[in-house]
Formats: sequence, structure tokens, C-alpha cells
Amino acid sequence: MNKTRDIKRAMLDYIPKYYEEIRESEAIIGAQAKAQLQLMRDIDDVLAQMYVDTSTWGLARWEELLGIKIGADYSVWDALEASRPVFEEIEQMDWDSFEDSFVGDGSGRRSSIKSRIRGFGSVNSALLKSVCESYVGGEVAVSESPETHKISIQFIDERGIPSNIDDLKEAVAEIMPAHLVVEYGYRYLSWNEYDSFTWTWDTLDAKQFTHDQLEVYKPE
Repeated sequence: MNKTRDIKRAMLDYIPKYYEEIRESEAIIGAQAKAQLQLMRDIDDVLAQMYVDTSTWGLARWEELLGIKIGADYSVWDALEASRPVFEEIEQMDWDSFEDSFVGDGSGRRSSIKSRIRGFGSVNSALLKSVCESYVGGEVAVSESPETHKISIQFIDERGIPSNIDDLKEAVAEIMPAHLVVEYGYRYLSWNEYDSFTWTWDTLDAKQFTHDQLEVYKPE
């Protein structure tokens, strides 16, 4: 029951039939049906804010609870002051692109929230793996070298450097003990993989790859 007419019909079923022919009664019930539908939508919207994946305006509340400095308490102007771009750079931007440059989108904010939630508690390889995978959306391998006090993070599914690597590094730095060194390993197209494609030079030319695009090429 998610339409005004369905709610109105259900309400009419609870009263004597002759009310349906009274214009004033129909108007009152119609208004109540619209209000009921809006109330149901508002309840669904509030419920959606309880889950990170469906939250929209509630992301600011999640960030506040977790101590993430962005969203409602971190305006475009705060970000601008922190980054201190030169005036000539700002002049070239329209407002939308200017705002997008400093405030993370919903997807990036959700990743930060999930990472912070997963980051509570003692740090181990499983936790670190979980935090990293929440950022890249793919498999990550974590290995420890206690004798050298190093942690190695290798991206398995992601090729090249993840676009949000700076955010990921910041999240890792917040949960890692200060005496450990974190090394990141990135995956690129290997020669063996390239040879397996059996492309001719003409085939490769037709694809018009740049060197950077070829390095991270991943066949479907």
C-alpha cells in the first residue's frame, strides 16, 4: 500500500458507505490519505539513515558519531582553508565543480564510515584487510613481517593505484600502531598476461591505449 488512492480506499472501508458520496467527507479522507502516505515515506527515509549503504542526509550524523571531519561540520569553506589553493585556480571553477573538489561524494563518505566502524578494536591482519577492502571494493592481501616491523598491503582485484588511495592510507594510519611501517603493493598488467592476449601490433594500435591505460588493462 504505497499510493494515495490505496490508502484512501482502505480508510473508506472503515466507515459507512454513504460517506463516500459526501463531498466534504471525501475531501477530508483524501487529505488524510496524502498525509498518511507522506508519513510512511518519512518513516522509510528515517529508517534508511540507520544503514550506511542507504543513508543520505544521515551520513553527517554517522560522521559526527565516528569523529570524521566532513559533511555537516566540515563545509566547503573549511576544506578550502585547509587546502589553500591559489586564487587563479578558483577563478576557473564553476560552483558545482568547486564544491565537488573539496567535499567527498556519498560513495566516498560511506567508505570512510565503514572503514572507521571496522577499525574499532585491536588491529590484526583480518581487521586491516577488512578496512582496506571497504575502500577499494575488491580483494586485498595483507602480510606481516614481525622481524622487520612491516605490514604489506597488496591489491589483488584493483589494478594500478586506487583512486582513493590517500583516504585509504589515512584510515590505515589511524588504526595502525606507530612503530609499524606499511608498504603498499600495486598490481599492473604483466608480460605473461599481455602475451596471453596474442594481439598483433595492428590489434593493439586499434585499441588506442595510452601507456597508463595498458598498464591497468583488465579483460572482461
